[in-house]
Amino acid sequence: MEKRKIVRRIILAVLLVCAVFLIYSIVTDPLGEHDIMLALAVTAGFIALEQDKRKER
Repeated sequence: MEKRKIVRRIILAVLLVCAVFLIYSIVTDPLGEHDIMLALAVTAGFIALEQDKRKER
């Protein structure tokens, strides 16, 4: 159970870094091309973490 929490926190940290990078790239170049796959992966990661958390309860 403890390892699962550690892995979840690491994944959350990586997702947050990716989300901050996306926000930064959009703010610095709002009309430029952005990587939609990274945005979709970050969104899917947050959704998967939330579903896993609900399933665990």
